[in-house]
Amino acid sequence: MMLSVNRVSGGYLTRKIIRDISFDLHTGEIIGLVGLNGAGKSTTLRHIVGTLKPMDGEVTINKQDWYSQRDKLALIPDKPHLYPNLTVYEHFEFIKRLYQINTDDYLNTLVDRYLIRTHINKYPYALSKGTQQKVSIISAMISSPTFLIIDEPFMGLDPRGLKYFTEDLIRLKKESVGIILSTHMLNIAESLCDRIIVLHEGHQKSYHDIPYLTADHLKDVTLEDIFFSIIEEKR
Repeated sequence: MMLSVNRVSGGYLTRKIIRDISFDLHTGEIIGLVGLNGAGKSTTLRHIVGTLKPMDGEVTINKQDWYSQRDKLALIPDKPHLYPNLTVYEHFEFIKRLYQINTDDYLNTLVDRYLIRTHINKYPYALSKGTQQKVSIISAMISSPTFLIIDEPFMGLDPRGLKYFTEDLIRLKKESVGIILSTHMLNIAESLCDRIIVLHEGHQKSYHDIPYLTADHLKDVTLEDIFFSIIEEKR
């Protein structure tokens, strides 16, 4: 199964933020979306999940219109969007009912793995940013998505949460989930991703496999070096 972004341009109202973005995301792979602040990463992801409508181009899943296939997508946003009047437990129950799934064993494993058992009956206002992020991560994973769209998820995580989340991304990839990961953390992108898309000032500057970018003759060059070379940014 494949999610395709086909020459998508768009933004807010009449202002284009991204222009002519094209790539394919297959199940069982992780694509990294990297770029400076304001490069258009979050805007690109919002077009993929449907919170923004492309001004030009289209997003399809298996060549079908995005809207008819939207239940195959899950989003982990850069800032957790939790319902203020629902407890953590009620958030999970809402997801289970929405997707008509029974994931109690999996949910309990994740709750213990991310150490939020003691927060299960709390409301969002009583949670730290990191704990809210963990709730958002678990909510997306228990929906059993075909494609997982992730926008800067690492910033609020503690070292344990970061370790387990990266391990879970590798596991989900092995379980044939397609993942697109927007991040500033180039070392994580290099270790996790099969391919890298570089965005700069709303334009797609590069789209390559990691082995291509780190070929033998570039074995001493890091993804960070390549990134700055691509966008011609002086450090």
